[in-house]
Amino acid sequence: MNHFSNRQRRNYCSILRLLMERLNSSQQIQQVAELDKQKTPVLEQDVAAITSTTSNSDIQKPVSPSPGHLLPKLVLGVLLSTGAIASGIYAYRWWHYTQQYGQKYQKTDNAYVTADIYRITSPISGIVTELSVNDNQVVYPSDILVKLDQRNYLVSLAQAKASLELAKQQAALAQKKLEAAIYATVPKPVFLNKDTPQAKQAAVQQRMLQTQTIKQQKEINQQQYKTALATIKAKQMEVQKDELELSYTNITAMTYGKVGNKNVQVGQMVQPGQTLITVVQPHPWIIANFKETQLEKIQPGQKVEIRIAAFPNRQFQGKVDSVSPTSFGKVALFPQDNAPMTSIKSSDIQQIPVKIVLDPESTRGYESRITPGMSAVATVETR
Repeated sequence: MNHFSNRQRRNYCSILRLLMERLNSSQQIQQVAELDKQKTPVLEQDVAAITSTTSNSDIQKPVSPSPGHLLPKLVLGVLLSTGAIASGIYAYRWWHYTQQYGQKYQKTDNAYVTADIYRITSPISGIVTELSVNDNQVVYPSDILVKLDQRNYLVSLAQAKASLELAKQQAALAQKKLEAAIYATVPKPVFLNKDTPQAKQAAVQQRMLQTQTIKQQKEINQQQYKTALATIKAKQMEVQKDELELSYTNITAMTYGKVGNKNVQVGQMVQPGQTLITVVQPHPWIIANFKETQLEKIQPGQKVEIRIAAFPNRQFQGKVDSVSPTSFGKVALFPQDNAPMTSIKSSDIQQIPVKIVLDPESTRGYESRITPGMSAVATVETR
C-alpha cells in the first residue's frame, strides 16, 4: 500500500464503499421478497465513471433503486408471507378438528347393506309347467310362484285312496268274523238213557274240543281285525303323503318380500332341494367393518349416521345393534402367552363387523329402494 498515492487510496476506498452499499441494498430487497440470494454486480462503466469523477476528491454517491422497482417484489413477498401464515393456520385447525372428531366419532367406509334372504326350494322333483312371478316382484305369503306337473302325483294319490278303501273293506270283514267268533257257542250234549257211559264221555270231550276251537278262532279273528285297522292307518298315511306331495306341485311364498334371483324356467326339470327363487325380506340393516382399534369406544345403542352411495343426498339414521364375535366370520388363533403386545403390526389389525339397524323413520319412502349389497359409510357417535 505504500506504493499508492493518497488520491488513489481515496479512489479505492470510495469504490469499496459503493460496492458495500450496493450489496447491503440487494440483501434488504432479498429479505423483503424472500427470494433466492443474489448479488448485484458492479458494472465496469460505473467503476470507470466513479474513477473519472473522483480526480478532484469529489466522489459521487450511488443512486438508490426507485420505489417503482421495489413495489412488485414487496407485493410478492407480502402475498407469499400471507399464504404461508394462512396455510399454517388451516393446517393447525384441521389437525385440531381431526383430534376432536376422532374423540367423538368413529367412521368407516367399509360398510354395506344386507338383509334376510329366503331361498325357495322345491321339495319334490317335477317339470315346471308355470312360472307366476317376475323379477323384482313383491310377493306375499301363500302366493303361488311356481307350478309343477301334477299328473304323476294325481295317479299316486288315486292309488293310495284305492288301497285305503280296500283296507277298510278288509277291516270290516275281519270285524264281522270277530263278532261271529265272540257270539259263537257250543250246545250242550243231550244224553239218552240208552247211551253208555263211554258215549257220554266222548260227547263231553267233543264239546270241550269245539269250545277250544271257537276260542282260538276268536283270537285269530281279533288279531286279523287289529291288523286290518293298522293297515287302514298306514294307507291313510300314504294318502296324506300323496296329498302333501301333490300340494308341493304348487310352490308358494312363505313370507313377504321381493323376488331377487330367479333360477327356473318353464319346462325345466327340478330336483328336491334345488333353489328356484330367492326372496329378499324387508327391514335391511348395515354391516360396518371397523378396525379393531376403533372398537374401544363403540357400544350397542350408540347413534349412527349412515350415507348410502346410491342416495348421496340422503342421510339415514340408525344405532349400533351388536358387534360380531369374530373378524369376517373367522376365529383367529389365540396369541402365545409370552408374545409381547409390541409385536403387533399394523398389517395384522383386523376388521370386525358391527351390525347397525336402520331407523324406520329415516328410511320412510326408501324401504323398497334400499337393497342388499349397496355400499355405505357409517359414522358412530361415541359420546
